[in-house]
Amino acid sequence: MTQLLAEMRQGDEGATARLYSVLYPEIKRLARSRLYAAGGITSLNTTALVNEGFLRMAEREGMAGESRAQFFAYVGKVLRSVVLDHLRAEGAEKRGGDQVHVTLSQAESIAGSGRDDWFLLDHALEQLKEIDIALYELVELRYFVGMTVADIAALRNVSTRTVDRDWVKAKALLEEMVEQAS
Repeated sequence: MTQLLAEMRQGDEGATARLYSVLYPEIKRLARSRLYAAGGITSLNTTALVNEGFLRMAEREGMAGESRAQFFAYVGKVLRSVVLDHLRAEGAEKRGGDQVHVTLSQAESIAGSGRDDWFLLDHALEQLKEIDIALYELVELRYFVGMTVADIAALRNVSTRTVDRDWVKAKALLEEMVEQAS
């Protein structure tokens, strides 16, 4: 995968297609699990989510990231943006509705109880990105891409204990940011 990313940066148009064919089944599986975990987003199917995500990445002159970790964090961000755009469009069709503010008890359940949580999370993630890019990427990998702690540790070449510690810190920061926004 790292080789394909390098080939893409060098302008090899075939590398994008090869990367897409290699990653499509895995990203579709991850997207399915994320939509299922999000609950209530039954109007967006997995195939549409993944296809739209790849189209957006291709439109941005290739897929971002020099490493596997950066690439998957980028995929998480793009998939999150597709879901948010879908929810915005769905809300516009319904002419708005009452905003519901929520407080979080766990970051893992952020997007589990409804559409408004996704918008609060998006805002908090943008704040986290400004504070600590590594924690932001960890949330993208863990929550939106669905990688395990062990996968992230291997990807980042650190211990699982380090990833666990960073995950606790990221969740605490996100919870605080969401509570301040609500």
